[in-house]
Amino acid sequence: MHEPAVPAPRPPHRTVLVVVEETVIRELLAVHFRFAGFFPMLAASSVEARRLAGEVRPDVVLVDPDTPATADTGFAAEAVPPLPLVLVSAQSSTGCGAALQLYKPFAPRELVGEVVRLLRRDPQRLRAGPIVIDAERHLITVNRQGRATPVELAPVELKLLQCLMARPDHAIERRHILSTVWGKGSEVDVRTVDQNIKRLRRCLEDAGAGDVIRTVRGVGYRFSSVP
Repeated sequence: MHEPAVPAPRPPHRTVLVVVEETVIRELLAVHFRFAGFFPMLAASSVEARRLAGEVRPDVVLVDPDTPATADTGFAAEAVPPLPLVLVSAQSSTGCGAALQLYKPFAPRELVGEVVRLLRRDPQRLRAGPIVIDAERHLITVNRQGRATPVELAPVELKLLQCLMARPDHAIERRHILSTVWGKGSEVDVRTVDQNIKRLRRCLEDAGAGDVIRTVRGVGYRFSSVP
């Protein structure tokens, strides 16, 4: 009897940077990503990952931050533009700017599937709770009680809203908001974040959605997708 043929991996069309200290797990994820059509770049530390991300910009970064060698995920947010970050951890991580967080233990095939779905999202169209952002056309709409109300926002206010909506129901630290909206190394004070959040809330209040941005005391702000 002949052995069943092993399906060939799909031709790579996306690049993923896998940052995992444990060699066996890192290689296992690489195998699954290859068969899903990714070209995996492998790093055993955050230092190595920062170097690779600078040399070949990946489409997405996957990090296990649970070991000291891989705990620094800042290189993803510091890239221009920031790199989509996926965290695989045994505990919740807030304020890290991750586009997706998965928890251990995990099935490699399901993990790869979540990354694929993440990359399929339209980066120009963002939806969370009652708000839809069409960044390409600069249209912001609040949908409540069967009514769609357009909202006009200044560019900074739009960036603030996008930053919060990118991770709905997660607390986002003020300093992360500052670096995302105004850029890393900006001389803008963190109090500027609070002032612009107030203006953003006022704009959303007029459309009946002033309650979607919640203050997280001692941390920053959270976009609430549930009324």
